[in-house]
Amino acid sequence: MTKPIVISVAGEPQGVVVPNGQDFRFMAVKLGVFPLDGRIFQSIDAARAAAEAVVEGATELANSFEPNDGNDSGLVA
Repeated sequence: MTKPIVISVAGEPQGVVVPNGQDFRFMAVKLGVFPLDGRIFQSIDAARAAAEAVVEGATELANSFEPNDGNDSGLVA
């Protein structure tokens, strides 16, 4: 059996890829990359690039929100 290969982004493990014939199947270990879980990639580099894109996209989205100033006025719950 072939060992899984860890896919990290910015030093944080996000998932692993396991050989799937000529391809690699991604198995997510962090919630942020679950959209990639089970996807097949042609290479380890392609899986890593996809994980980086998902993580970086989530970071960009989070940074696009206004900082919390502690004032909840105007928010509807």
